[in-house]
Amino acid sequence: MTNRAPARASLGADFWWVFAASTCFCVVNGAAAPWLARYALDDLGAAPGIVGLVIASSSVAAIVLRPLLGALADRYGLRRVSVIGGLGLAAGMTILMAARSVLPGTAGRLVGGLSSAAANTALMAWVIGLVPLEHRGRALGIFGVSVWVGLAAGPQIGQVLLSAGGYPALWIGCGALGLAAAACVLRSREPPLGVAAPAPPRRPLHLLRLVARPGAASTIAWAGEGMTITFLVVHLESRGLADSGLASAASVFTVFAISVISARVALANVVDQVGPVPTAAIALATVGAGLATLGLAGSFAIAALGGVLLGLGFAPLFPALALLATERLQPEERASGVGVFSAFMDAGIAAGSIAGGLLVASIGSAAAFEIAAGSQLAAVVLVLGIRSQRSSSLAGLETRIASTEASEVPPP
Repeated sequence: MTNRAPARASLGADFWWVFAASTCFCVVNGAAAPWLARYALDDLGAAPGIVGLVIASSSVAAIVLRPLLGALADRYGLRRVSVIGGLGLAAGMTILMAARSVLPGTAGRLVGGLSSAAANTALMAWVIGLVPLEHRGRALGIFGVSVWVGLAAGPQIGQVLLSAGGYPALWIGCGALGLAAAACVLRSREPPLGVAAPAPPRRPLHLLRLVARPGAASTIAWAGEGMTITFLVVHLESRGLADSGLASAASVFTVFAISVISARVALANVVDQVGPVPTAAIALATVGAGLATLGLAGSFAIAALGGVLLGLGFAPLFPALALLATERLQPEERASGVGVFSAFMDAGIAAGSIAGGLLVASIGSAAAFEIAAGSQLAAVVLVLGIRSQRSSSLAGLETRIASTEASEVPPP
């Protein structure tokens, strides 16, 4: 008798309320980010050299504080931290709306950004707790679509709000989405920890070791994304692509985003059926192929192909690496582990922008993209060295919390 893939199960209403909350947070990020630089220059009176500090303040703080934010969610509850995150996001938007100088504007950015980071960390741990291990790859893949919905729809929503009422309308709209996220969280059942087998408390360094390999792989992969976000348009325009129009350099981002969303839906079950290690390895190789294609692109068709390859790679990569990073975590430390893993991804995006800038300045953008592509091989090696629990029969997985699995399955 042949083994069959895990049956496709309903994710349940609780999952979709958490998905809706995450989407609200991600739409805020997408709606606010494109206009923060102009707001800092025009309304806050920031000097050009300080604008980056205002915008990046919350991202830099999140890299350092995500593990702590996850630990707070483990200690005080996923629901409480998620609701406070929604309220804090609304408060941050209120501070931004009232700000008349750089200091309060930076404070508003920090409050809003850290609130969103805390909530997103708790929500990802929430999804992991709601869904049994054999269906988590699919759940994490679909959950990740909320990020791309925010990136795709957020800027358009922000533009509509700005056109309707200027920056006050933008900040009010973003604050309202923060309150909507908190309301969605209150509609979902928080996953119970259950009764886990007795286990000594994990030291922070041991928790870091559990997450280190998939985390390091994510840093390398998301460094490629960070460099792409920062330098792709400049690179493609230098290779002859138009600066406006349907076949412009910026349109490659649209191709990339559509590819990720489409592939996330089409490949939702791949991680659960194939396993996280082979899925992550193939996905990283595909990301490398996409970056290499973008580096060589001299036409929109080739650049669009690179965007599609990049999207096909990133689509299953997040759920595969997230599953590898969290499958050995005890229920009461999931949010802490998610915080550590998320910090690796945040660091990758920041490193991609910084290292990418140095490479572009020294050897040119095409060579920089090829180096980013080649570095994905190191991530493949890291992933292949992971001994996943999914490599054996599902019946023996997570034995220390097996008694809690039935209680974590959402109702149909």
